[in-house]
Amino acid sequence: MSDPQYEIENKDERYTIVSNHNKRRILVINHVVDVDTTPELQFEDFDAVFINVMSPIMDQNMLAIRYASPLWSEKCRYKPCFVTERFKGWLGRAEVTVDGYATHPLDHGMAQGIEEIYNNMRSLNFLLGTDPVVTHAEEIFRLCRYAISRRQFTFSSEPTPGLSSGYMAVYYHTLWNENQEYMQMQERHFFHQQLLRLGYIRRTRFIHKIYVCPHCSRSHLLFLERCPKCDSTNLHEEAVIHHFRCANVSPESAYHWDEELRCPKCKHFLRHIGVDYDKPSSVYSCNECGNSFMYPNMNVYCTTCKRTHITEDLKEVNIEEYEFTPEGIRAFASTDYKLVVSQVGFYGYSSMRDFQEYIRLFANDEEETEDILIVARFYVFDPTADDYEAIYAVPPLVQAMSRFFNYKSTLWGNYFYFMRRVSPGEIAPAQTQMEYELREQFEDYRKLHKGFQFDLVGNYTFSIGDDVQTFIERLQDRRQ
Repeated sequence: MSDPQYEIENKDERYTIVSNHNKRRILVINHVVDVDTTPELQFEDFDAVFINVMSPIMDQNMLAIRYASPLWSEKCRYKPCFVTERFKGWLGRAEVTVDGYATHPLDHGMAQGIEEIYNNMRSLNFLLGTDPVVTHAEEIFRLCRYAISRRQFTFSSEPTPGLSSGYMAVYYHTLWNENQEYMQMQERHFFHQQLLRLGYIRRTRFIHKIYVCPHCSRSHLLFLERCPKCDSTNLHEEAVIHHFRCANVSPESAYHWDEELRCPKCKHFLRHIGVDYDKPSSVYSCNECGNSFMYPNMNVYCTTCKRTHITEDLKEVNIEEYEFTPEGIRAFASTDYKLVVSQVGFYGYSSMRDFQEYIRLFANDEEETEDILIVARFYVFDPTADDYEAIYAVPPLVQAMSRFFNYKSTLWGNYFYFMRRVSPGEIAPAQTQMEYELREQFEDYRKLHKGFQFDLVGNYTFSIGDDVQTFIERLQDRRQ
């Protein structure tokens, strides 16, 4: 970058900070830089980001964007983020995280875009401060705030390429990987219903209807036509011809005669001028057993949960457009949503009250589900916990265990609970996995904290139909 207008405030192999004609300081990322873990870079040091990385390894480019994202980075949160024009056509779904493309950081269009973003945030009284993203709930809150900061007030649940279900665009671009997608879908549904009840969003129009698996609610479905006799999918379909002259009805292949059509019954050739036949239907033939039939059996195979259903079992999902209401815009711009939006339906660390409410929420779920809750309960004793109480808003032990974002967890006295939702066939392997990885993490924590003790108290399971209050009392029983 050799633009003579550059006023360089800081220069580094990996990044520079330059000022544009509006006196906005631009952090120019030349190589992959983890902004949040770079101590010489502080939130106040720059107003916007320009990513000028173009590695032949696409993962490096995506990592550069992730580390300086207004969604994911604490030091870059909500700040305008532009990328080099060389990225055009390469970002895919990640394009939702950038504000535009520019030839260089002093690009006039980029400067104008930066001012528009800040003017919009000022008009909304938008607060830049926000909690760090630790749980999926906090990430969805930030996604909504980010959308509002960019005046993206309207969104829909239009199916998005690469996802297993139709998600609202404002919710879908998250940190968590595909292994948590079903869990995320449930959490987003809970969050969406809250926003509707609070009047923070409203429906604007119906788009279309899709069908998803009744078991896992994913839309990765294969429709299979099968032979009613032998169940094979090796079928051949052809038209049936009705000859008006003699009323013969036979498969089209029976009429083939030296590249013409001749009736197998009356031996007359079919006319193409003054047509004397029609094709009222089709017939199927099975290449395995030779059976002929009019209507094949139809099965639907879900490639996600590996289950087969009949078409009548598929679950209907309405794809609709929504928009943030003025009340919702004000709440997310000012962070007032924290006072009323519940995190009960989300995984991650929560209070014991929210932990119990999630169990009640699961027990009263109106949708039929075969899922089961499994809970692992550990006794923990950390003699150094009180020393950190005034320093950390979240206890160090909780911070150490927060990487298990696919569990809902809570610390109550000397008991640490971890909960996971699984299908009936996954109970034993899921419990084994939970116990192994949690023990390993506790063991790592013990090596760094003298006197720390832990032990598995027990594993618990809860199914729909069980008495929820009895189950909660079992979890709280100190006589274990």
